[in-house]
Amino acid sequence: MRANESNIPLLKEVTCPTCWHGFPPEDVHWVAVHDDLVDERFNDGRQLHFLPSRFSVQGLAYDERGRECTEMACPRCGNVFIPHLLQMEPLFLSILGAPGSGKSFFLAAMIRELQRNLGSKLNIRFQNSNPLGNRLVTEYGTSLFDYSDDENSRVKLQKTDIQGDLWYYQTVIDGQDTMLPKSYLYAVQPGREHAQFEQQDELSRVLCLYDNAGEHFLPGSTTGNAPVIDHLGKSESLLFVYDPLQESEFRRRCKSHSDDPQIQHAPFKYPQADILAEAAAHVKRLKKLSATQLYDKPLIVVVQKFDAWKSLVGDTYDLLDKAWGLNSKGQALLDTDLIKTVSLKLEKLLRVLAPAIVNEAQAFCKEVIFIPVTATGLSPMLEGAGTDGQPNLMFRPGTLEPRWCELPVLYALRRAARGDNRESLIAKLQRKPASNDDSQSNDDSQSNDDSQAIRYTFPGKNGRQHG
Repeated sequence: MRANESNIPLLKEVTCPTCWHGFPPEDVHWVAVHDDLVDERFNDGRQLHFLPSRFSVQGLAYDERGRECTEMACPRCGNVFIPHLLQMEPLFLSILGAPGSGKSFFLAAMIRELQRNLGSKLNIRFQNSNPLGNRLVTEYGTSLFDYSDDENSRVKLQKTDIQGDLWYYQTVIDGQDTMLPKSYLYAVQPGREHAQFEQQDELSRVLCLYDNAGEHFLPGSTTGNAPVIDHLGKSESLLFVYDPLQESEFRRRCKSHSDDPQIQHAPFKYPQADILAEAAAHVKRLKKLSATQLYDKPLIVVVQKFDAWKSLVGDTYDLLDKAWGLNSKGQALLDTDLIKTVSLKLEKLLRVLAPAIVNEAQAFCKEVIFIPVTATGLSPMLEGAGTDGQPNLMFRPGTLEPRWCELPVLYALRRAARGDNRESLIAKLQRKPASNDDSQSNDDSQSNDDSQAIRYTFPGKNGRQHG
């Protein structure tokens, strides 16, 4: 697709979400259709990748045998390059954490909640940009959230491995075999009723989500031939999934209030602060920062399994049910001040029960936000032991009730606002009187008070109306 031959507005430079190579859109390669055209560069029999010279009236390239092609590829790593990336700026978000922290559960619940809420309640279109590439996450969501009439049905998610075609992409770059992370791609665009629908070309983004095995963040686990966590240096926000139930003091405090098998049996015990420290060291190497310099991107600490430790805080975090909404003009709003209020409360709790994770987070990034979530809303069932001798924790499909899993991405979208006017799909909700203390964030302020203009049912269980 050539920029000067298309009526579709293209970006001046595009970025591959697999190898992060930047190039002008007219340099994107096309994938040949004819079976005789094989690309010897990759040594795996894949179809020829080429820079075309002939196009159909629909703007599709012809291969050397005159066949019309529909698939594009990155000119460097050869992975599929979706059309949305030619037109929308990417928003890279890294999901990281220790083994057993619940990253895959969180990812599945997060996508489900974004699909359920963005279009119907925030006038934001959330589109699966790469159904084939996103298949694993789709299958996660289906297995967890599709109701089953079989009361004996049980499900658990396959652990993200350190290698394998499900999670990683094998290719050849500069003649060298290379393993790269797969990304999950979703487009977010203003809907027709959105207040900024006319600015969709500027505001639309492609979410590029990365989910690695927790073992990749252990010291010495990555090499130049497998830069599977280099996305950390590209991401506009880092989502560290933290499992407080791996901390002995958390479990001790919760034991008398909960029979959750994760508390009673503690199947995972990884040094989560050390994993965050290794991730921080990797980012600082990539960005050429000194050991004492703080990274200028937000670190969102996603404190998982809230349903299991809610007894420690009661209903003090329930105000997060009112964190986002829609005003009468059709503008999506996020109350970042409210999120910061809860973050400070949660940080105070963690300083008492798990101080190491707070210390590492604040030694890493200038802006740290703590957000409680539960990807399941209920405790798993203990179904004996697995082949590794660990407790086999299962869920019944269709019974899960995620809570607040959409908030980390909504916050990241808000913080990724661009331009002199800090424009974004989601505006900041400013309540009166406006707070003068914004030391934890560089977020902008709105000149008007939107809090009285919200007219929508908040996602809390009571379905309260606001405004």
